[in-house]
Amino acid sequence: MRKMVVYAPKYLKVVREDIEKYLDPVENWQLDIVLKPEELEKIIQEAEILVAFPCSKDIILKGKNLKWVQALSVGVDAFPLEELMAQGAVVTNGKGIHRIHMAEYAIAAMVMLARNVHIFMRRQFEGNWDRRSEQGEINGATLGILGLGTIGQEVARKAAFMGMRVIGLKNNPSPVPHVEKVVGMEDIGWLFSESDYLINLLPGTPDTEHMVDASLFNLMKPSACLINMGRGSTVKEADLIPALEEGKIRAFWSDVFEQEPLPEDSPLWKMENVVITPHICGESTKYMEKAMDIIGHNLKVYQTGEGNMMNVVDPQKGY
Repeated sequence: MRKMVVYAPKYLKVVREDIEKYLDPVENWQLDIVLKPEELEKIIQEAEILVAFPCSKDIILKGKNLKWVQALSVGVDAFPLEELMAQGAVVTNGKGIHRIHMAEYAIAAMVMLARNVHIFMRRQFEGNWDRRSEQGEINGATLGILGLGTIGQEVARKAAFMGMRVIGLKNNPSPVPHVEKVVGMEDIGWLFSESDYLINLLPGTPDTEHMVDASLFNLMKPSACLINMGRGSTVKEADLIPALEEGKIRAFWSDVFEQEPLPEDSPLWKMENVVITPHICGESTKYMEKAMDIIGHNLKVYQTGEGNMMNVVDPQKGY
């Protein structure tokens, strides 16, 4: 019997029927859905296919019979890519699942920063009726996007619709709809100096570690805001904190951090110009519904050998 395992602790209502309808009944598949890492550890040795959110690499490495791993996340830095591919397993990711809800998060963050909602929220808890905070707007502002994949492109579309000028960074610069100018890494400094809002969607790889540091903070407008939705490892917090304290940038909104959970003694918690969310911008009540489009397509390709899988991970790039 061939075994497929789904590890989805965040979404308890994984509908078995939605997955089983894609399984070839002739192939005698057994589908197991587990919600706890210890449950996954018990059965992964027998699994041929694993559909999973990130978990312990030690557990995944016990899956010696894995032929295909479908990550339910876009980032796959938490998966043992080299070892999986060395044993002949194909790894695919969840690129495309997050396009709509993460773009909405980005737009919400910019609008709230423009209106200084984060300051008024703090005053609310203090019972302080103080109206003295600028009320700006994102219309007419310049948005710089670091990473123009599916999410970045959707952010660009929504931002342009709302009257923003959009510029962006891409490994291999080429025209992108709704983006006025696309640059490569050699022009990242220009992007930082031009932007009123910067949205960081870069993946966590050795090449991007601490990419956003003092050299780039020093180029930003004092009125500019940085929004980090990619990976915490891409921003050097040791440089970020003094940049915020010294007013080199106006505000920092982040869903991801170098260490998660963010340590209780981090100065970021108490800074008035910082907004913290606990790595939730990629989540949605419609997550598994969106994921099924990718799972279903890839499962059909896997079973029939016809066509190409979606979102195959390049082990050299790490995404």
